[in-house]
Amino acid sequence: MKFLTKNKKTADKEIAAGRDDEKQEVQNQTEDDMDEESLANGRDNVIEVKRTMGKKGKMLLAIAAIVVVLGLVTALLRYNAIKTYTQYDVVSATETSGDNIADYTVFAGNVLKVTKDGASYIDEKGVTKWDVSYAMKMPHAEVCGNYAIVADMNGKDVYVFNVDGEVSRQTLAYDISNVDIAEQGVYTLVLVGEDCNYINGYDKDSNTIYELKTTIDKSGYPMDIDISNDGQKLVTSYMKIQGTKVQSVIAMYNFSSVGQNENADRMMGSYTVDDALYPIVKFTDNDNIACFGNKDIRTYTMTEKPEERAVIDLGSREMQGVFYNSSCVGYIAVSDSASKAKYKIYIYDNKGALKAEVDYDNAFDKIYATEEEIIVTGDMDCSIIRFNGSMKFNYSFTKNLVNVVPDSNEEEYVVIFENETQTIALKGM
Repeated sequence: MKFLTKNKKTADKEIAAGRDDEKQEVQNQTEDDMDEESLANGRDNVIEVKRTMGKKGKMLLAIAAIVVVLGLVTALLRYNAIKTYTQYDVVSATETSGDNIADYTVFAGNVLKVTKDGASYIDEKGVTKWDVSYAMKMPHAEVCGNYAIVADMNGKDVYVFNVDGEVSRQTLAYDISNVDIAEQGVYTLVLVGEDCNYINGYDKDSNTIYELKTTIDKSGYPMDIDISNDGQKLVTSYMKIQGTKVQSVIAMYNFSSVGQNENADRMMGSYTVDDALYPIVKFTDNDNIACFGNKDIRTYTMTEKPEERAVIDLGSREMQGVFYNSSCVGYIAVSDSASKAKYKIYIYDNKGALKAEVDYDNAFDKIYATEEEIIVTGDMDCSIIRFNGSMKFNYSFTKNLVNVVPDSNEEEYVVIFENETQTIALKGM
């Protein structure tokens, strides 16, 4: 009996212990479930936080990336605007016939070579695309777009070319004193008659479009002419003698329907300037004109009728060479005694505002402007100058230069020597 009693007590204890274990297990399970739920809730909370921060973060990162890119682009543009190239690689080189009296002109992305014996079209590799022979005493070339003209100054022959070769030719009754051509092949000649001068316009096939007769007494002597890119407008600089005084008359003509309705001679306006000469007049684009004189530079706009835009006073400076493009005009002059450089280059916008002055101390023979830069050459020296006045390239070659013209590839140029043509690529140090 004692044994049975003892076993019962033991059993009761074990049952009680089992119940306690079940309670503990339930409690533990409950705690585990709560932990898992809390963890899950925590995970959910973390995920929600990440999602919320992710949208804002992406936006902030995008803004930061844009700011960085803009900063890099700005820095790159500023760097490129002042970067100076001091060396170059020769991309290609071709031997050419030594002819130190040839003239080389940029023509439709390549080079037009003009001599007394003929004209040839040469690509950037030095390959002659076409060659036309003639006999001229004083050949002079003008180009515009895909057309070029070569006229025998003080002679009577004129040739019109495009990128494929000869388009037309003619022999005039009078000597040629000036010539210009438009981008469609329309060209204008100044012819010296017996008692008058003629300013005649022709199409690309050398058919007469218009004829202006001028006399010294009435109009003056035509010093220079230029026609607009579309061939419809003409600017002429006349020199007149009034007693003991010299006058310049800058006259503008329009040969479109606008000019036809204005008057018989198509003159749209003129400007008279006392005690001044304007030996160079140019259309800087289809609707803007620059007149380079001995005392000043005058700019005009001419969509239909001319309007004076600016007068740039030269002071006591004498222009040694001029340049222009659609957005600027300028000149090179001998420096004053206070400057250490031989020359100074002055760059203006079309409104007459001075953009930059550049000291130039190399040899000087030729200066001209493209739409991107100014190119100056002389003897063996070449300088390429940006319109902000910074020096892009300054180099002295080992041979005399004939010309330097930009290639179609960026930072590449065609360098023409007397017996060799090189295509070079600029590089830094």
